[in-house]
Amino acid sequence: MTQMHELSPFDDYPYHQAVAPQAVAATSDSHFNDGYYFAWYQPGAHWFMGLRRHPNNNVMDGYAGVVSGGRQRSIRVTRALHPDPDTLQVGPLSVQIVEPMTRQRLVLDSNDTGLGFDVTVDAVADPHVEHGHTQYRHGRLLNHLIRYTQLSRVAGTITDSGEAQTFSDWFGCRDHSWGIRSTMGPHVPIRGTASKPLDPRAIRIWIPFDAGDHSGFFHTHEDRFGNTLDIEGRIDFPDADSVAVTAVSHSFEYHPGTRRLSGGAFTLTDSAGGTHDYIFQSSCDPAHPQGFGYTRGWEDGGQPGVYRGEYYEETDDFVVNDPAHSLGPAHVPEGRRLGGTEFTCTLQGPGGSGGMAHVEHMIYGPYEPYGIT
Repeated sequence: MTQMHELSPFDDYPYHQAVAPQAVAATSDSHFNDGYYFAWYQPGAHWFMGLRRHPNNNVMDGYAGVVSGGRQRSIRVTRALHPDPDTLQVGPLSVQIVEPMTRQRLVLDSNDTGLGFDVTVDAVADPHVEHGHTQYRHGRLLNHLIRYTQLSRVAGTITDSGEAQTFSDWFGCRDHSWGIRSTMGPHVPIRGTASKPLDPRAIRIWIPFDAGDHSGFFHTHEDRFGNTLDIEGRIDFPDADSVAVTAVSHSFEYHPGTRRLSGGAFTLTDSAGGTHDYIFQSSCDPAHPQGFGYTRGWEDGGQPGVYRGEYYEETDDFVVNDPAHSLGPAHVPEGRRLGGTEFTCTLQGPGGSGGMAHVEHMIYGPYEPYGIT
């Protein structure tokens, strides 16, 4: 009899989903992963971090940093997952689940960036479980994942260049996703002789928002003509009533001659036919996910989830305040730079209530409603 892995503390709980210890994924796909994204912000500053397990590659990795003063500073860290698969820590970066679905503690200890934090993340509303996403290419499963998104308020201490700032009640959001994702783990080209169907998605909009007197979330994809391909979301009110989002219309504004978002408005239609109007304005330069290591943003040109040894870290510091160019870490060739996609925005809701929103905005190709070619 061969033992696949030693048991971990998680194995004491009766929640196994496969005939194996918890450390063993139910699929052997090298792109299977499970982890978190967190962000907290105020006008002029956007802090972020992520942590993710890649059990089939013996990897736990993560990232953290800040966008402020026209620059993005980031640290990326990775370690061998075993023999310590149950500790949510990589080098100076750690996540502690204080109370599931309600409170988490995030820590970035001393490191070469001069950045640090010790913050608690408190839920504003229940998480919204998004519809799963499944995609095939040339007969192979490319993506199969699920995510939940949750609004939060954040408090604690942030450190920048040796100066500590204690704060409370900053706006924030997080998501937790797991499954097979082609952009996580070793890059594996999927080739074939037949023409692959074109992905109809031209724009992605993902917005958790807190309007002060209520909160909500929606995300949608549209084709190049502005036709809705999918839409889901929810608006939560303090009296514990919630309404489902069934439609969205939007009017976005861009820096002249660019695809960089500067502000705009959106209207959500709920399941009862009611409408809710919001106006937002970008309040900070956007975060660039290649600084997280996404989209082959590691210095070796690889993706997250690739084994890089017992422990490894790298840092970068790059300009993000030029809307006219696709920016990113210096080691990423300009032609492969994704640019900024994560916008922290001030928000005005119905009746003038105020708050902030996290606007993930991605243009994949021509999008005719805004004249983007």
